[in-house]
Amino acid sequence: MPDRSSKRKRCPSCGVPAFVGRELHWGDDGVIHLARSPRNRMALYESNIIDNLFRGIEELIGLSIEHIVIESRRREVKRYIEGVFPAWMRRPLVALNESLSGIPLLKGVARVARRPLGRALAGRVFEVGRVYGYGDVRPGPLWEEGDVHPWRSTLVYRPYSVLFFAAECLASVEAFEGRDHCVDYRELEEGLYLFEVHPGEHPVALRERLARRRYPFKAGEIHYERCPVCGVPREVARLDWDLERGIITDQESGRRMALFGPHAVDAVLQDLEAELGEEVPAAAVEAQRRYVKSRVAGEDWRKGKIDFRYMGALRGLGYVARFEADEKRLSVTFRNACMPCLIVGMAQAIYEVAMGKEESEARWELHPDGDLDIEVRV
Repeated sequence: MPDRSSKRKRCPSCGVPAFVGRELHWGDDGVIHLARSPRNRMALYESNIIDNLFRGIEELIGLSIEHIVIESRRREVKRYIEGVFPAWMRRPLVALNESLSGIPLLKGVARVARRPLGRALAGRVFEVGRVYGYGDVRPGPLWEEGDVHPWRSTLVYRPYSVLFFAAECLASVEAFEGRDHCVDYRELEEGLYLFEVHPGEHPVALRERLARRRYPFKAGEIHYERCPVCGVPREVARLDWDLERGIITDQESGRRMALFGPHAVDAVLQDLEAELGEEVPAAAVEAQRRYVKSRVAGEDWRKGKIDFRYMGALRGLGYVARFEADEKRLSVTFRNACMPCLIVGMAQAIYEVAMGKEESEARWELHPDGDLDIEVRV
């Protein structure tokens, strides 16, 4: 396995993992983006919301959507891996895979060569996953059993999202082996999941999109107090980064966080809408409203524009360019918005809690320039 120390080093000033300060940048435009690829954004968001969002949609529309969620996320992750790991890096593993069905003499050689290659690549992915809050990722039992495809099994204690992690395991194996697979998962004990990938056809075929969504960015006006060494906002440094367990915790609220690409959620919701109809966005907003309201009930949200504004920007959701609120109405414009359904549901829930209301009506529109207009009335 590779040396873990490179990923687990921390900034000597603020204590945030050095990898985060080096690879990510919190911009004044409310966007977290990859330092080496400014058009690719990330979100630092409550991880429990992901699976709860999709389970909530299932309850509201009365249909299972797990297979669509996994297939949509698999396609996005596979595309990403194929971009990060060019063909010349993936080709040796695929070639060795093909050799197993060829000359018998080569089978033993292929097995010996593939194990360290696969283990090194898996270890690299595991460590990044821990830094990003994906859970305690470990090699699965196939590594100890001497299986010829040991990377097809992965153990995770407290995964940030069961559905997304299943899709990510599937995509990783497919990208490096060069063939289609299926994925299964089960909970072995409380919080410990085994993900297993095996050759097979995908249970659902989604309509291909013409192009992956690109987020338009406008200049912003958010100003952070930053760590003088790594440049990460001081508010981010207040999070607890447990690199052994792969868990990021907001110490103030006690909520678990994770770093992931917001296109993961947006792409899945787009595919769900294409497959199941226009009711999906409304169901996503309502599922988010119910979940967030159950989590923030009793908290003091009468703090005004500044806290609400920074809460979104620190999470990489964009920033509040306009904020108007009274006892009957909330009107907000999020600039450089991503995951709009989650933002709308969150805004609606927080406003209801602040006003002491049981329900409200929300209207919203995401403009082509990235502005998200939200109006909530009680």
